[in-house]
Amino acid sequence: MTNSFCCFIFLSCLIAFTLASSKRNLVILNEGGYENLLIGISNKEPESQDLIDNIKEIFTTGSSFLFQATNQRVYWKNIIILVPTSWPRHDEYNNARTETYDRANVVIKGDDGPYVTNIMGCGKQGEMMVLSPKYVRDKVYAENRYGRRDKTVVHEWGHLRWGVFDEYPTPLNPKFFVSSRDLIEATRCSEAINGKYVENGAPCQADPKTGVYRQSCDFTDESIRQTSQTSLMYKQFLDSVNFFCSSNAADENKRHYEEAPNNQNKHCSRQGTWDVILNTDDFKGGNNPPIEGDVNTNPTFQIVQYSSTRRIVLILDTSGSMQGDPIAKLRQGMDQYISSIVPTGSYVGIVTFSATASRKAELTLLDDQRSREDLILKLPSIAKDSTGIGLGVLEGIQVLSLDQDPAGGFLLVLSDGLNNIDPDIDDVLDDVVNAGVIVDTIAFTDNADTSLRNLSDVSGGNTYFYRADSDSITVLNEALIATITDRSDLENQDPPISLFNEALFVSSSANTTTNTTGEVIIDKSVGVDTIFSFAWLDFPIEVTLNGPNGISFDQSSEEYDLNNNDNIITIRLTTTAVSGNWKFFITLLSSSSQSQSQIVSVNVQSKQVSEDDPPVKINSFVSDPFIDYQKDPYIVVFAFATKGNDPVANADVIAILEKSDGSDDVIKLYDSGTSADITKDDGVYSGYFFNFTGDGRYNVEVKVRGNQNTAAISNGGNSRAYPIQGLEEEAVMIPVDMFERSASGGAIQVTNHVDSDIDFFEPSQIIDLAVIGVSYEKQSATLQWTAVGDDFDKGKVFEYDIRFAETFQGISRNFSDADRVTFDDVINGDLSVIGEPGEIEEVTVRLPSRGDEVSYFFGIQAIDDANNTGGLSNIVAANLQYIPPLEPDETDTAIVLYVVVGVVGAMGVVMMLIIITYLKRRRRNANNPNAMGHMNPTFA
Repeated sequence: MTNSFCCFIFLSCLIAFTLASSKRNLVILNEGGYENLLIGISNKEPESQDLIDNIKEIFTTGSSFLFQATNQRVYWKNIIILVPTSWPRHDEYNNARTETYDRANVVIKGDDGPYVTNIMGCGKQGEMMVLSPKYVRDKVYAENRYGRRDKTVVHEWGHLRWGVFDEYPTPLNPKFFVSSRDLIEATRCSEAINGKYVENGAPCQADPKTGVYRQSCDFTDESIRQTSQTSLMYKQFLDSVNFFCSSNAADENKRHYEEAPNNQNKHCSRQGTWDVILNTDDFKGGNNPPIEGDVNTNPTFQIVQYSSTRRIVLILDTSGSMQGDPIAKLRQGMDQYISSIVPTGSYVGIVTFSATASRKAELTLLDDQRSREDLILKLPSIAKDSTGIGLGVLEGIQVLSLDQDPAGGFLLVLSDGLNNIDPDIDDVLDDVVNAGVIVDTIAFTDNADTSLRNLSDVSGGNTYFYRADSDSITVLNEALIATITDRSDLENQDPPISLFNEALFVSSSANTTTNTTGEVIIDKSVGVDTIFSFAWLDFPIEVTLNGPNGISFDQSSEEYDLNNNDNIITIRLTTTAVSGNWKFFITLLSSSSQSQSQIVSVNVQSKQVSEDDPPVKINSFVSDPFIDYQKDPYIVVFAFATKGNDPVANADVIAILEKSDGSDDVIKLYDSGTSADITKDDGVYSGYFFNFTGDGRYNVEVKVRGNQNTAAISNGGNSRAYPIQGLEEEAVMIPVDMFERSASGGAIQVTNHVDSDIDFFEPSQIIDLAVIGVSYEKQSATLQWTAVGDDFDKGKVFEYDIRFAETFQGISRNFSDADRVTFDDVINGDLSVIGEPGEIEEVTVRLPSRGDEVSYFFGIQAIDDANNTGGLSNIVAANLQYIPPLEPDETDTAIVLYVVVGVVGAMGVVMMLIIITYLKRRRRNANNPNAMGHMNPTFA
């Protein structure tokens, strides 16, 4: 009873946190202490006790500071450090159980950071925190660059755990803005953060084109006289800053500045970070109040490592419903899985289940092609009787337990039916947890038991859906590949990368031979162990493969293998594939006088060529694999595109959602920083899907192609902790060769679906409204934003409601009462012409007045044809005071002086010196607060 109850509680906690990050390790908060935080070290890092010691130091001091920053509410209680399998084994290392690098909450990798990938939005947990090995190892470097490490890691924890955003300016957010006080101010939080505005050693100049200071102006707030205590999401290195901003703080030193155009205000509806934090599951409803008395905030650490290579037991359904095509497709998928996908050096066993569970193969070392072929011969071919999924799971655990601890092993369970023999699936969940095994599940048709997912959920496994009445096994192949590639750090070898995965229609006319042609891009970063696979069910085929260098492969080639038992043709290249376009031709062989046709599943996979040129890799999943249509009738599909540690931008990305009725929907995923996408050019592509047609399972597959604008971004993408010396230069765009990839996004389970003709989906919120220009002469401001969709990011909106007021609060609190921009107000652009989602919209509007202390604040809402209204956009301001033309910099003046010397001579020099003196005096007057009609905040 106790174990079952604990398992129920675990499942409840898991479901509560699934929305935050469906593929991440579960961190549980228990009476103020965070438990089970997983830190993973990349297998590219050499063994280093110093690295481990510094991790412990950072999170021990960070735990104490976390306790302080949250007003004595929370701290890190226990932490697991997962070290690579490549490191030598030490006595103090425990065996890893369900801990895997791909699910780590904190990863030590790369040369960037610290940063957090936040994809879910305000108040939702981020994906992972990244700390570079240099940051961890070199305390002097880390603190000279970002300030105290304890404060920095708590800053990043704010992103990771509570989904709050940075409050400093970024390349996509302005450094300066016009406030309700008619002042040009620095983007920050709170107002109490004060400083000086300096440009090349002189006071800053306002630009008449923008109404604010130029980008070359700096806000210097690092003085030891800084007294503001907030905010940790602004510049964590400031000595006085030790807390998060609150909108309702009585102390102005802790009060949130809602007018600042930073990411926190943009994504969190102008709420303070502390307000958002208190509304998360960790604290809302009075959870985890301040702890009185002394608390030992030092976390305990456990170091774990995989004790052996990857161990997998295939748990395969051979019940009566699998007879015929289903068992044939199962064999095809598992044939390719064993022969081409599972890494060399892995151990694989086979268990089948129907009315009983049968052990077909003990754990077998796959060390050459012969061992793989021998194991394939043991795959089942006969299906009958009932469905005992629970029996199969228990038998699989026993196979993993032979002469060793089963912990850290994998079960891959595939079934098409309901468990109808004791034990039930839920009855073996405790056994799975106690064994420490990871269970991946594949629902083979929508009739498969819905409790299959519970096996994956309690063990940290993945779940997939394959509509087995499909004529293709491409979806099955993609799922099988993902079970390996998602955990690539388990081996010290490169996993296969899925380049191409398509189902192609092949036919023949009476007495006529017809070829079906396909083409695959193999880019320069891959080409090792390249395998082309072609699988079919009914009629035999032949394949010819032509490379870009003129080489050709057909049935006479040594690389060509025909498997008549499972109807698979494999062309395995023995040398590195030449980069370029590879073409294949599929011919349906038929002696019939009638026309025939079938589907051929084509998969192409390859491995990287060199460590110096990492390939583009794709990882995909959905925001929530469980959909209660009555509550949240949509999901967000995500695809991560990376090249090494750099995000890949400007690729073409689509997601294909296959429904249980066999129909497909295709949606485009964006990395635009709008609608579902949080951050532009961070390599995370996102898109909404809401076209559910009924209850049941939906499969997600993602396809990515490069184009001439695709690039890897160095020093860009994710929001990083603000460095002491200021933000770095613009991100470097590194062109990427043309490529193509495919990846599984897992499965979705929909319940409580209802058909409705009512349009209840509103347009997305516009979050990048900007004033890109002002004109005192024309008494106008130019606004720009990215178009959103009629339904989230789909279709055109019906109209835009743009309003303006003379105060920030006039928009933020009384938008409907503010003045509306009419067609007559527009002097450039056209509000009646609505762009497609993702396109840039721009209008110039005439304003009522201009002059000193005249500013206007703008907001915008998108409205669809059913009168559904998107959320209020970020609020921006236009400064309509008179600003004198910009004066030349001293360097520009020096150039003029040089020219005058050469042309006019000595008299010219004298005249120019007089001019320089005059210009400098005029500049000082222009920047005098009294002369300008407004003042710059400075230290008292």
